[in-house]
Amino acid sequence: MSTSPGHSDGNERYPFCPKCGARFGRAVRAGRERLVCPACGFVFWQNPNAGVAAIVIEDGAVLLTKRGGSERAGLWDLPGGFVEYDEDIRDALVREMREETGLTVAVGRVFEVHSNFFDDTGRHSVGVWFLARRMSGTLGAADDVIDARFFPLEALPPDEEIAFETDRLVLARLRNQLPAFER
Repeated sequence: MSTSPGHSDGNERYPFCPKCGARFGRAVRAGRERLVCPACGFVFWQNPNAGVAAIVIEDGAVLLTKRGGSERAGLWDLPGGFVEYDEDIRDALVREMREETGLTVAVGRVFEVHSNFFDDTGRHSVGVWFLARRMSGTLGAADDVIDARFFPLEALPPDEEIAFETDRLVLARLRNQLPAFER
């Protein structure tokens, strides 16, 4: 089986076929082991979710949000969330920013792309970090966020207070290379 080192393929969460209800088996399809229904032949293609995050920088400070009721509550991250199935990736970021921070943003260029392996939940997502610029709105915490504020890049919360390893990587790159907003 070909998975990233140290990460589950995530298939243990799905014991039954969604088409006929039979218990899944495993078989090699397209070069790797996958869930295959022995009754109807359905192949479950386990794919990651797409996530987006905004890098909003004002006066040398970056916007972070403190997570509320969701997993990793009480830790800081770059604001964003998951892309809905019928949603453009940039529209998803505009929606997430409005929901979580009250800000309307212009979405610029891609700054980073990373795989996020959530070993504690067995999930995998592909995250896209965009440069973004505040267009309107008043900053405030909403939805599943309990705090939202700008931190100077030289005074960020310590790594253990940042929710995701990939956000730590993005913040480290920001400290070394402060980008200008570009579309």
